[in-house]
This record gives sequence, C-alpha cells and structure tokens, in this order.
Amino acid sequence: MEIEIRLFANLAQLLPSGSKNKRAKITVKNEITVDELLKELKIPGNVTNVIMVNGTHQNKTTKLNEGDVVSVIPPVTGG
Repeated sequence: MEIEIRLFANLAQLLPSGSKNKRAKITVKNEITVDELLKELKIPGNVTNVIMVNGTHQNKTTKLNEGDVVSVIPPVTGG
C-alpha cells in the first residue's frame, strides 16, 4: 500500500533520495504499524517524536491504511 511520509528537522535526511519538501510517497506492507514504519525508515527509537497520522496525534501502535499521511516531528530543543 502507498502512504506519504513527512519528516521534519534533522529527520528529513532519512527520506528516500529524490524526496522533495521533506516528504515522500512510499510503498509499505499492509497493516504496518507506526513503530514498524519508523524502524524501516531507521528513525531512532530512543527519541520521543511527535507522530501525526492524517493530522491527528497517534502512538506507535497505530496501524496505517492506504493513503495515510504520517508526519514525524522530533522534539524541539534549544535555549
């Protein structure tokens, strides 16, 4: 199935080559969870990221569906 992934800040470098505007359409297996997707994209699991699916905050156990838009936002740091 095809989904759109949007990675922000330093995570954008993990997108497939040829991606534009910090987003890419990718093909994944059916009934993949957010956690499985993050592992496939090699997003570090020890960081607490904000995860949005279709504009709604979700957790890592959420199962994805055809056409979903998954946004991953790393924690904000600074001072």
